[in-house]
Amino acid sequence: AVVSTQSTGEALEKKLAKRNKNMKRKKRDKPNHMVLEMTNVYQMMSHGYIKALEGFAIQGKLNGYLDKKFDNEELRFRQRFLPFNISMPIPLEISKYPSLSYIIANAPPGQEQELFQESLDNFTSVKQVLDRIPPQHSVDCLAKVVKMNCVQMSLVVNGHCKDSKEPPILDFSICQNVPFMKVV
Repeated sequence: AVVSTQSTGEALEKKLAKRNKNMKRKKRDKPNHMVLEMTNVYQMMSHGYIKALEGFAIQGKLNGYLDKKFDNEELRFRQRFLPFNISMPIPLEISKYPSLSYIIANAPPGQEQELFQESLDNFTSVKQVLDRIPPQHSVDCLAKVVKMNCVQMSLVVNGHCKDSKEPPILDFSICQNVPFMKVV
């Protein structure tokens, strides 16, 4: 009986050692983990900017903000579908292509607040992800911009400068690639 107890004890120890060895292997980070995190950060930031700008457009703060030669629906249509136009005609006519101005003009009232809240949620999630990443210069730069955008979007959600018709100012002074929004 003593021999069988020792053999089961040894077998149990071997199983525990093997499980600990496997757990150590699983804890290793993947080599592209940082690249995937930063890609996710930029994607969430892009969604935040898009939602914020759509909200400002619905409020009418972006009227006349864009240069008219760059705001051409036909040019936008051609550029968007250019990669798919290899040697066949485009399956969609320009007349059937819905313009952003039509969608914004027919937006239901109060939708801009939802868009601003979605933008704030995106910037908050980016801030949480950046807090987990080890500090580096580029990450610190992005973190400052994201924190400032969170503050600005929370002000907009709470009704700050709602009556103003001034467009938001995109400031690239902190980070060259990513602006922070100043609501005036």
